[in-house]
Amino acid sequence: MKKLNIRQFGIGTIMKYRPIISSDSKYIFTIGDGCVYVWIVKTGECLRLINQTTNSNDQQTIVSIAVNPNNRLQLCVGEQNGIINIWDYEDGILIHTIKVDMEIIDLYSITNNGLFVFSKNNKNVYSLYRIESIRHNCSPLIVFDKLPCLPTNISFDQKGELSIFINVDGTIIYLLNLINNQIKSIPITKKNLSYHDKITCAQIHPNQECIALGTQSGRIALWYNFVNSTTKETTVSYLHWHSLPVICLTFSFDGSYLISGGHECVLVKWFYRKSEPTFRPRLGSPIIHITSSNDQTFYVSTHSDNSLHLIGSNLSIQQTIAGINHLFLPQQASLPAGINIFLRQQALVMNSGKPGYLQFMSIENGKLIFNLDIVGENYVSPNDITEQCLFTDIKRLVIDPTDTWLVTFEERSSNSNSNSNTDDHQNERKLRFWMFNQITNEFELNTTILYPHGQETLNQMLFHPNKLELATTGNDGFLKIWNFIQQNLITKRVSHWRCLSGHTHRSYSSSALSYYKLSTSNEMNLCCSFEHLVTVWIDKINDLNEESRYEYSSCFAHFDRKNPVQFIIFNNDQILVCHKTLVNLWNCLNGQFIKSFSWHVHTYAKDPRSPFVALFDKSFLHFYSFSDGKCHSRKSSLFRRVTSASYIPNKRSSSFIPFQHSRLIFYIPEQIKVSAIE
Repeated sequence: MKKLNIRQFGIGTIMKYRPIISSDSKYIFTIGDGCVYVWIVKTGECLRLINQTTNSNDQQTIVSIAVNPNNRLQLCVGEQNGIINIWDYEDGILIHTIKVDMEIIDLYSITNNGLFVFSKNNKNVYSLYRIESIRHNCSPLIVFDKLPCLPTNISFDQKGELSIFINVDGTIIYLLNLINNQIKSIPITKKNLSYHDKITCAQIHPNQECIALGTQSGRIALWYNFVNSTTKETTVSYLHWHSLPVICLTFSFDGSYLISGGHECVLVKWFYRKSEPTFRPRLGSPIIHITSSNDQTFYVSTHSDNSLHLIGSNLSIQQTIAGINHLFLPQQASLPAGINIFLRQQALVMNSGKPGYLQFMSIENGKLIFNLDIVGENYVSPNDITEQCLFTDIKRLVIDPTDTWLVTFEERSSNSNSNSNTDDHQNERKLRFWMFNQITNEFELNTTILYPHGQETLNQMLFHPNKLELATTGNDGFLKIWNFIQQNLITKRVSHWRCLSGHTHRSYSSSALSYYKLSTSNEMNLCCSFEHLVTVWIDKINDLNEESRYEYSSCFAHFDRKNPVQFIIFNNDQILVCHKTLVNLWNCLNGQFIKSFSWHVHTYAKDPRSPFVALFDKSFLHFYSFSDGKCHSRKSSLFRRVTSASYIPNKRSSSFIPFQHSRLIFYIPEQIKVSAIE
C-alpha cells in the first residue's frame, strides 16, 4: 500500500518563538515548522530556509536561535535534542555542529562573552552553560549546574554580567549574577510590588540597574537598585496604559526606550524614566513578542495571527511578513468558510486570522498574497481577557465558476454565556455579493442583503455552473434562488442581486446543495437536502438567458430523520449523499439505491480534474472513484482533526492514482498541510 507523504504547505507557523534580528539589521530570523526562515528587512521577502530536512520524519524541533557571538554572519540554531547547528545564513551553508548532550531550552548570545545555553537533563534539572568560542568540538562550561525552576522570559544585559528570568507562575523573579555565579530569588510581595500582581513578562535594562516587569493588571513596574538591595533602597515606579495583561517587553539597544505590547493590538513606546507613551494602534491581533534592532531604526512585533510587522522608530509600518494567518479566536478555529480556489489569481481563499477578513494565499508557493476586508470592522479586545467581545466573522464563502463573483455570508458572533435572543446585534447576519474588477484587480461590493434567511442562519451556498444564479439554504426551511439584475440606464436601476423564488419541503430546514445534469438530458437539476431527505428540483425553463423556474420532481429518502444530510456530491449520473453517520450512493437515472457505507464524513473535497472525491471519516481518508466504484483508504490520527479540504492542481503526475492530476490540501486547527506523493 502506497504511503501518503504529508508535508507543510505555505510558510507555516512563525509566531511561536521570538524573532532574532541580525547584528547589521539586514535580516530577521524566525523559527518555523522544522526550519528557520531568513527574511530580508528591506523587501520583506524570504531569502532562504535553513536547518530544513527533506524528510519530514527526520525533522527535529527547533526551540531557539541566536547570532554567533564570535561571527555575526553566522546563526546558531538550537534543536531540542541538544544539537546546535552553526549556519552561514547568507549563503545557506552549514558550518559545523555542537552537541550539548542535554535538552536545549533556550539560547542567548552576548558579543565577546559567548553563547549561553539553558538546558534540561533527563532528571528534569535545569542548568545554564556557556560556550566561549563557537568552534567544532568545543566544550560548554557550566555556569549554574542547577537552576531553581524552568526559566521563562529570560533576558541579559549587554555586558553579559546579569540575567533575569521568572518562574512559570509569575510569582518569583530570579537574578543571576554571572560574575560571582550567584542566584538571587525575589518573591513578589506587597512590599516590593504594591499592586501584588502576577508577573507576565520581564526585561532587564541593557546598561543600567533596572528591571521592567509586565503585570497581569496591565501595569509596568520599573525596579531600580535591585542588585545591592541590602545597601541601597529598592526603588519602584509604575507605567500604566494597558488595560489587559502586558504580554511582552523590550528595551531599545541603548536603553533609551521601553516598548510594550499586549492584547490591545497596540504597540506602546515609552521614553525611559518618563511616563510619556506614544502608540502604534490597530495592528490587527495581540502582540506576543517584540524585538528591537541594534541600529534602533525599527522594531519587530510578532502577532498571534501568525504575522510580523516591521515598525520604524517613528512607529510607521515598514514591512509586513505573514504566513498563513492563524485563527487566534476560538470561534474561528474550524475555518468556517472552508478552503476555496480563486483561479484568476491562482490563490486559495479562506478565513483570515483577522476577524472579518479573507486571506488569499498563492497556490504555487503558499505565500500570503493579501487580506480582503469584508465586514469593515476593527477587532476590539475585551475589557476582561476571560471574556470575548462581539465580532463579525465570515461563516460561508463561494466563488462563481467564472471567477467574477465572490459571495460571503457573515454573522456577528457573541459570547457563549450570553443570551443571543436579547440583543439584535448578536443575531446580525448579512449576505454580500462582490464583483471582481479586472481593471483595478480587486473586489468591489455590489449588493448587501440583511437577514437573507430571516432571523435564521444560512447553511450553504452554491453557484449555478452555467449562469449567474445562486442557491442558498437556511434553517428557516427555504431553498432560495438569487438572480443578478442587470443595470437599466432608462429607469436608473443599478445592477444588483435579488431573490426571485423560494422553495420549501415539509417545513424542514434546508442544508446541502448540488447542481447536476444527467447524461441522458440537457436539463440542469438542483438537489437540496431537507434534514434527512434529498429533494430534486427541475428547471422548467432550461434557458441560460432566462431566470430559472424550479419545480419539485422527486426525492431520495432515508428512513432515519435523526440522521440529517450534510453533503451531496454528484458525478457520472450518481449521487453520494453523506449523512451524519453513513453515506448512501444513489443512481440518478432511475432513482435506485446502489449501496451504503458506514462512514462518518466530517468534511470532503471533490477533484474537478478526476472522478475522485476525498472523504474524511474519523481517522480514515477515503478516495472514492465514481468511474469504477473503487475506494482507496488511508488511516492517520491527523485526519480526525481535519475541518476543511480542497484539491489544487498537481505540477507532476503521481504513481498514486487519486493524485495523478491534483494535490489534496486540508486544514487542521493552527496549521495547514498538503498531502502529496513525491
